[in-house]
Amino acid sequence: MRIELCGPLGIGKTTLAQNLSAITGWQLVQEPVENHPFLRPFYKSPEKFAFEKNLFFLLDYLHQIKARADGNFIFDHSAIVHRSYAALNRLAPSEKGVFAALDTAIESMEPPDLLLNLICPSDVILSRIVKRGRDFETGVDVSYVKALNDEMQRQVEAVAHYIPTVAVDAAGLDFESRPQDVEKVLHIICEHVDSRAATAPLRKTA
Repeated sequence: MRIELCGPLGIGKTTLAQNLSAITGWQLVQEPVENHPFLRPFYKSPEKFAFEKNLFFLLDYLHQIKARADGNFIFDHSAIVHRSYAALNRLAPSEKGVFAALDTAIESMEPPDLLLNLICPSDVILSRIVKRGRDFETGVDVSYVKALNDEMQRQVEAVAHYIPTVAVDAAGLDFESRPQDVEKVLHIICEHVDSRAATAPLRKTA
């Protein structure tokens, strides 16, 4: 079973995935943010390094799927996330061709068993970005977050006919300090995956 999360930066994908992994024992697969060689250069010069930034994320995503054929996994990201960023980053025509080829490779793989679409107003997301305090995100403004929010919903709609998708209103949820909010999302997952996948062994919460 593979569960993937979708949503803009700062919405709580990684925190939710970490907590779901701790509760259920599902293997956690995180975006390579901390060791991403092009992320900080991208935020300093988006147009110059957009291609490298997005390519690194997509290649890692494809590799993680290939490397994890058996078991139960919770991804704190998804192809939807990476496609949405790429759509906003003004890639050159030649670069778009590379992404099209990667998308073809990704589409040839099995889709996730469930895509959790985390939704939250742009101003709330921006406040969460400020709160977590990553120095390279200081230039992010609400207009970019809104554009990313809108693009992600377009990307979700494009795959909803073949990937089981459920929207989660994350505006009032706090995955860091409210365990009951994580349990609420786990309940949603168990309602939407097949009965075989939902029987993954659960660890007791403290």
